Amino acid sequence: MGAAWKAMPADLSQPRLGNRVLDLLDDMNNWGEKKTMITEADLFTISHENEMYAHMNVNYMMLDDLPKYNDGWKPVVEAMQKGKFFGTTGEVLMHELKVNGKISGETLALNADGTADIRLKLSWTFPMNFVEVISGDGEKVYREKFDLNETKAFGEQQFHFRPQLKGRKWLRVEAWDSAVNGAFSQTFYVHR
Repeated sequence: MGAAWKAMPADLSQPRLGNRVLDLLDDMNNWGEKKTMITEADLFTISHENEMYAHMNVNYMMLDDLPKYNDGWKPVVEAMQKGKFFGTTGEVLMHELKVNGKISGETLALNADGTADIRLKLSWTFPMNFVEVISGDGEKVYREKFDLNETKAFGEQQFHFRPQLKGRKWLRVEAWDSAVNGAFSQTFYVHR
């Protein structure tokens, strides 16, 4: 698949978590590799004293139907391989994310002016900080940040962004709150 994301460094010294692995995903995208990045947590022991759920990251799958137990893991594995999921620390959720009508893992065409229409529905616990659209042209990584400092706690909102992506080969979206919790999409690919 590619890589696994953990909320590191966890000292809240940066506005987003897991920079090392997010940057690795950007590198893999620029190399032309169609890789995905799952979230993970290290659980060394499980006992009554563990605060396990506070440290668990979650992968939310985009499935048309809830798989039946008797059908096995195939629908889940296929969705993960195709990038039809997003990762989160749990406090920020991406209920909907479409770029020019496509979902992550799919290939899209840009608008005639080199822009893309990003429709993103988020819900959150703490006030949001920003949404960032990360993209690349095969060599450089580009970032466009959209400030969300006007949001309040326990919110939900539909957003529309129209970044300039002319010459880009891929893009992905991250959303981070004021307490450095976040959610991130898998990669969208741009038709050349």
